[in-house]
Amino acid sequence: MKKRKYLIFLLMGCLFPCVLWAQNAKTQKVTLQLKEASVKEFFDALHHQTKLNFVYNNEQIKSIPSINVTAKNESLTNVLDRIFKSAGFGYNIDDNTITLYRIRHKDGDKKQVNGKVVDGLGDPLPGVNVAVKEEKNVGATTDMNGKFTLKAKPGQHLIVSFIGMKTQVVLFKGQDNLNITLVEDAEAMDEVVVNGYYTKNKQSFTGNAISVAKADLEKVSNTNLMSALQVFDPSFKLQEDISAGSNPNSVPKMRIRGDSGFGSISETNLKNDPNQPTFILDGYEVTAEKVYDLNMDRVASVTILKDASATAIYGSRAANGVVVITTKAPEQGRLRISYKFDGLVQTPDLRDYNLMNAAEKLEAERLAGEYESTDPFTQQKLDMDYSLRLRNVKRGVDTYWLSQPIQTVMGQKHSLYLEGGDRNIRYGISANYQNNPGVMKDSFRDRLGIDVNLQYNWKDKVLFRNNLSVSKVKSQESPYGSFSEYVKTNPYWPVYDDNGNMIKQYEKYVATTYVLRNPLVEAQLNNRDESEYLEVTDNFNIEWYITEHFRFKGQLSYTLRNDHDYSFIDPASVRYNISQYTDGEGVLKRGEAHNYDQRSHTLDANALMTYSQNFGPHFLNAALGVNVTENKYANVGFSVIGFPSGNMDYVSFGKEFLNQSPDGEEGLSRLFGSFVNFNYTYNNIYLFDLSGRLDGSSSFGKDSHFAPFWSAGIGWNIHNQKWFSIKDVVNHLKLTTNIGETGKASFSPYEAQNMFNYYKGKYYGGGLGAIITTYGNDELKWEKTRSWDINLEAEFLKGLISARFSYYDKLTNNLLSNVTLPQSSGFAYYRANVGKLTNRGYELNLRAFPYRSKDLTVSVFGTMAHNKNIIKEISNSLKARNEKIDKDQDNYQAEYGKRYETAKPQVQFKEGESTTTIYAVRSLGINPMNGKEVYLDLNGNPTYKWSAANKVACGDTAPKIQGSFGMNADWKGFNVNMSFLYECGGQLYNQTLVDRVENASLIYNADRRVLYDRWKEPGDVAFFKDIRDNSRTELTSRMIQDNNVLQFKSLSIAYTVPTKLSRKWAMERLKFTFLVEDLAYWSSIKRERGLDYPFSHTFNFGVQVQF
Repeated sequence: MKKRKYLIFLLMGCLFPCVLWAQNAKTQKVTLQLKEASVKEFFDALHHQTKLNFVYNNEQIKSIPSINVTAKNESLTNVLDRIFKSAGFGYNIDDNTITLYRIRHKDGDKKQVNGKVVDGLGDPLPGVNVAVKEEKNVGATTDMNGKFTLKAKPGQHLIVSFIGMKTQVVLFKGQDNLNITLVEDAEAMDEVVVNGYYTKNKQSFTGNAISVAKADLEKVSNTNLMSALQVFDPSFKLQEDISAGSNPNSVPKMRIRGDSGFGSISETNLKNDPNQPTFILDGYEVTAEKVYDLNMDRVASVTILKDASATAIYGSRAANGVVVITTKAPEQGRLRISYKFDGLVQTPDLRDYNLMNAAEKLEAERLAGEYESTDPFTQQKLDMDYSLRLRNVKRGVDTYWLSQPIQTVMGQKHSLYLEGGDRNIRYGISANYQNNPGVMKDSFRDRLGIDVNLQYNWKDKVLFRNNLSVSKVKSQESPYGSFSEYVKTNPYWPVYDDNGNMIKQYEKYVATTYVLRNPLVEAQLNNRDESEYLEVTDNFNIEWYITEHFRFKGQLSYTLRNDHDYSFIDPASVRYNISQYTDGEGVLKRGEAHNYDQRSHTLDANALMTYSQNFGPHFLNAALGVNVTENKYANVGFSVIGFPSGNMDYVSFGKEFLNQSPDGEEGLSRLFGSFVNFNYTYNNIYLFDLSGRLDGSSSFGKDSHFAPFWSAGIGWNIHNQKWFSIKDVVNHLKLTTNIGETGKASFSPYEAQNMFNYYKGKYYGGGLGAIITTYGNDELKWEKTRSWDINLEAEFLKGLISARFSYYDKLTNNLLSNVTLPQSSGFAYYRANVGKLTNRGYELNLRAFPYRSKDLTVSVFGTMAHNKNIIKEISNSLKARNEKIDKDQDNYQAEYGKRYETAKPQVQFKEGESTTTIYAVRSLGINPMNGKEVYLDLNGNPTYKWSAANKVACGDTAPKIQGSFGMNADWKGFNVNMSFLYECGGQLYNQTLVDRVENASLIYNADRRVLYDRWKEPGDVAFFKDIRDNSRTELTSRMIQDNNVLQFKSLSIAYTVPTKLSRKWAMERLKFTFLVEDLAYWSSIKRERGLDYPFSHTFNFGVQVQF
């Protein structure tokens, strides 16, 4: 008994300290201040103060959001309750150990959640997805009033997501009503795809699309949308035009994933370019020129659709890709006024020119034997010419002609935007003006635009929108003519004589019949080349939220455009100083005026019904729509000659029509399309897309008015699989593939019909006769492109690194081509579907954040694309054209002028090669003993004789890879962005080496390499042939060089003044920007660029303010 008492006292002695310890743990006081801490960091801080240990499940605590806690001498249990109970966790205190566990709820514990989702202005958001995080198959979608109902357990989390908004994770604490506010997220554009008809969630999208927000575009260019897009999509490429340079009136050509056809191209409006993508602005198709002149301050986002799954709903307009542009919609609230000013400074870029100075030019002429003759009388004149020029050189004449027609210019851009309204009525009014002078004197392109955007919301069921846009563009080419005229003018010629008068021509210095003129004379005359257009567009939209799941959208657009072009050549122009215009009737034909006017109407209508609904783990989205377009135009043009004076430039002063009578044309084309899209998602893991479209057009043959187009795609969100165990490392992993068929109809609307014209010269049987002018083909079919894509997306370490890889294979059938007809038919050719070509390639996009903190974020990016183009089939007409080119090159006429026309590579299409292949005769280089070029024939034998029969494929202008890279940094209101473009692995035929070095006529100035790098005497190892050899340089592989390019595309620095400070100045927002475009250009090829118009650097200083 006594032993038992001792045992009881012993046990009590052991248990009592434990009870005291547990009681003490519950009453312990702690002091904490943690922000965005993890559970582990929270427990570590408690352990440091209390010495308590913690037991928990690593997987379970992942659902607990970041911990923000401030406690000062507060009891431990209060702190634990505050953190864990709202997260659905409980805890036990046992000895010095705290065990954390998830509170298990029975199904009967579920409560009905009645919620409403609104935006930052309090407006309801229909179509918002609300899902229970802990249960995959529970979710709802908000109705037209932003309301939703579902069942959830207290402690569970609701994931609330909507396109263009930041996703919210809301803890359900058991309350009866839940109000949720979503705010806009500019970065959310990466999570949606805007295809022009409707918007799709990127998570369920199986196609290939690149979306770019306005904020990102402005960091690259705030004046040229097309130029900026190159940085974000490696497959979108502007074609470099070394002739047009930075001419503000030159609309660039562009490609998405290479060429998809060949054919005639209209240089003025690019309407018939068979390789140009389709542009959609707010749901309607627009021209490339419209996009080129678009005010970028209106743009909200741009999406580039590239594969069949993304573009199939556009059917016959989708083969070359689709660029969808969405403009900014007005926001609700009080009247807000935004004003933006940009000051533009452009400086010409002449670094690609390497011309001889006066002394070098004269020495090159001497070494080339220009002052040597076997005729004594001619030798005397040559000696005199040389002495006069040498005297000019000795007295310091060294005219830098390149500076004469160019200037550093300042332009300006003003944008004013007013917006506001309430829940029912919103308005947005914008006005903009941009003055864009070019670096060639007196050239410019001025843009003026006004937009009025009105919205009316009727009972939260029907939304009406109307946008009226008026734009006017006026442009003028430089009266100083082509820049090449100044490049070739000799530097030992002065601009003015000793009396200060402009010298008009220099033929008195030349012992030949050539008349060499001062190019500045033309600029003093009344020569003009002007264009302008006025465009008025009205877009009307209606959106009807029929039920929670059904939605109707209707669109109607009408565009009226008037174009006017006028050019005048002064009768005093030097082009008339030839015998044809110096005597007799020729004098009366001096001076020309060309007038062109066009009026066009475009009607575009769309109707769309969409359906979307969740069925547990199943999500269904379907769309059914129709599209009708009509394009009608009429133009008239005429040319008048014979003007008495340059000051009398109105057409009525002309003597007669140049072509006997005015010319005119009218056209009408219609397109009807109906389309359907079906999208299914299971558990946000497995994806399926199916699209179809039927297009009908009046442009095709009688049996081919209609054509079907389609696409099918599947996808797999691997990261949403339960078994995917590395979500902490790989947050997003998505695999998609699709196949489909799209088309294009980029040709004249009357190719399928015979065209007639009245025979005005004969009158017979009471009327005029008619003759066939164009032979039509009533069997003309649609060009179609079958494409297959596979895409892989990945995101690592919570967005620290993201990557996207795409591979594609496209086959274009029924390519339009000319088919040769026998001469007896009276026609040279007709159009038919006889071509095939393929494009295969891959694309890679990478982005990483090397450093992220509260104040500083640094990101880097890189893109890369590769495309291989192969012609599978061409017509006999194209084969005959290839043969004619070869024959002409063999049988050229060697007189001056003619030889320069045929010394340049001409485009040839051959089966098995690409559309960009360069054909030339292989060269072994220059023989050091005699300065002559040695060629290789087809059998590999050396020969001095050039023959077109020995031409082979020697290079390809398409690069092996192209893309961009750069960085972006944000720090306390400052932003710095740099972007670069590159291309590698392609080749170019360096025409500068031909025209300005080997075939350079030393009557004019030339490249320095004429003097320093040409062969001069036996033993010289030179790249260029004998300096005394005036024979034409034929197409040779010696002139084909590897083209590797790096371009410093843009550098931008921006600063946004803190809101607190700007509000002190009565402004809601104040931002300063500095942007440089085309800062530098490095190339492995040394050649002249900007032949007719020089390239330039653009400096932009901007101020943006909002009240």
